[in-house]
Amino acid sequence: MKTLYNLFAKFIFVSTIIFSSQIFAITADDIENANPVGQTVEFWVQYSDERLDAMMARAERFEKESGIKVNITYKGHYGKVQSAMMTSAGTQDIADVARGYGNAAADMYQIGAAIDQNILANSKWGVSQADKDDWGANWSVGFSPYFDGNPKLLHEVGKSIEVVYYNQDWLNELGLSEPQTPAEFADAACAATNSVFSGRSEEAGDTASLGYEIDTDASNFAAWVFAHGGNVFDYNSGQYILNSAPVVAAMEFIQGMSSKGCAQVTRDKYADQTYLGLGTNMFALGSTSGITYFQKAIEGGYNGNWTVSAVPHTTAEPVMNLYGGGLIMGKTDNANRMVAAYQWMKYISNTENSAVWSTESGYGFVRTSSADHPAIVEKRNALPQYDKSLGLIQYGKGEPSVPAYYSVRGEIEKAYAGIIEGDDIMSTLNDLNDEANAILADAIAN
Repeated sequence: MKTLYNLFAKFIFVSTIIFSSQIFAITADDIENANPVGQTVEFWVQYSDERLDAMMARAERFEKESGIKVNITYKGHYGKVQSAMMTSAGTQDIADVARGYGNAAADMYQIGAAIDQNILANSKWGVSQADKDDWGANWSVGFSPYFDGNPKLLHEVGKSIEVVYYNQDWLNELGLSEPQTPAEFADAACAATNSVFSGRSEEAGDTASLGYEIDTDASNFAAWVFAHGGNVFDYNSGQYILNSAPVVAAMEFIQGMSSKGCAQVTRDKYADQTYLGLGTNMFALGSTSGITYFQKAIEGGYNGNWTVSAVPHTTAEPVMNLYGGGLIMGKTDNANRMVAAYQWMKYISNTENSAVWSTESGYGFVRTSSADHPAIVEKRNALPQYDKSLGLIQYGKGEPSVPAYYSVRGEIEKAYAGIIEGDDIMSTLNDLNDEANAILADAIAN
């Protein structure tokens, strides 16, 4: 399989040869002795709305405080940011910092467009152990064990977790408590499907009740696999394990509900929010970044009690899918620029800015200490569901930070939908696993 990734890789291979004779590897001593003052940091982002205005204002404050200028450039969606980084690899035109997901960082690192941030994190310009502890899971998910040395490819600025949203009034009406295990979740989903919620919105009309409307996004798939004690990728073997026993168990659970009519593939985009809001759906899985959208749907629908929970699990403790775009450092091979860029990255993810950015962007803050910021305290008090979700971040675990995962996600989504609709689980997962590993092999071979 030849992908756009391969074309970038071949271009970069030639470019790297041209520039390699002029560039020497940056050492820890170079970083220690660098001078970031007066440098200009190029920061490429994927947003062009009020978030861009907010970040530009932050850059102005940073320049006044540090003497480091930051140029923020909107490059388009995440895919376009990645394309721009990969096509400028090996040149001095590459951004110092770019927004992206862990899999994009892995793609860039694979071809020499991104760097291992450990050389900066561990220097005098870096972060303390107290800082790392404050980030917690938001620090650890930035590493990619796929590569030798377990490089840190992503610095987190805003994260979300996949949680269960549910109709608390309806669950109480059925005499059930919050599901803790997949089996309890399935029982509750079927109980809801076979009942009619007394408080449903009049706008629901004769819409049938449903236990669980499934968004077939790969992150939803991974959330259930994690909750069954599994993984989608094995870093030790460097291979996908999409047909392993926990994955099979997760899909048997999902198909078991759908075969009874208690769960189905989502009817359309955001249908899970819409029908939960109307009071005809009991459960939905979604990102905490969408919590206010669920709130609005419910307030405009059945207008009753609702909450969020951990994804029901077979493990001793919850295992939550933690994700979000972070900060990738471009390979500039310029110690002064690198240190300047890292100071900017630390600045926008400090306790104050992490909290404020959370209110500006809708994504969760990345530092535990931000929970006590006045803006966050106000939101926690106003929205108890949000407050509850914060306690689940500690159980966070990331999806694979490996090359070409974006393409694999598309294959996962197709297979997931097929399984929900009745396709044979084992043969579907075997085919999916073969295809995923073929995509990975193709990416690293070219």
